[in-house]
Amino acid sequence: MIDLPDGRSTPGGWDLRQTTDELPWPDVTGKRCLDVGTADGFWAFELERRGAAEVVAIDVPSPFQQKARARFELACELRGSKAIYEERSVYDVDGEFDVVFMGFVLQMLADPIGALQVVHRACRGHLVLLDTVSVPLSLLPSPLARLDARRHAFEYFVFNRRGLRKAVELAGWTVQAQTRILRDRPGPGASNSWGHRLGLLGRSCALRASV
Repeated sequence: MIDLPDGRSTPGGWDLRQTTDELPWPDVTGKRCLDVGTADGFWAFELERRGAAEVVAIDVPSPFQQKARARFELACELRGSKAIYEERSVYDVDGEFDVVFMGFVLQMLADPIGALQVVHRACRGHLVLLDTVSVPLSLLPSPLARLDARRHAFEYFVFNRRGLRKAVELAGWTVQAQTRILRDRPGPGASNSWGHRLGLLGRSCALRASV
């Protein structure tokens, strides 16, 4: 869901508006920011709202993303946003960014640590990472990940809370802050979203790391 200037909101499958206040944000004022896996652009617009000078939003083509990009472009027009959309994989990220945001991306990647290393090379400041975590595995004291974690889903890995932190550290980042386990909230479009149908709405965790 993305709030529009006229008081309406887009009918997204996820309602992340409360989640924004639970994340360990760095100061993005005047910064060049990258939103990896932007979907319909919620986090790109949040970075702008927080004062980012420039936002580049990337995602890969897919049937889901085709519809999400249409919502991104409509929201851009209605919000007067200057966010730039690019079709690009996280593995192809280049350039330099002050802040990188990755929302629910790692779980979809065959090589999540490799992706974090690519982003590390392109970042000169901070990473904000939000991803699904396994609540049962988070009860265990070790950093762990479950392969093909949920039946009929598109995920490769789901980490527990310690595993998410360890993956980031193995990629060369210094973790500065990490949240408790957060509850994901469905939006008004959840009944029609692939995420809702496949049971992907669950629990997540966020962290902030520096290069």
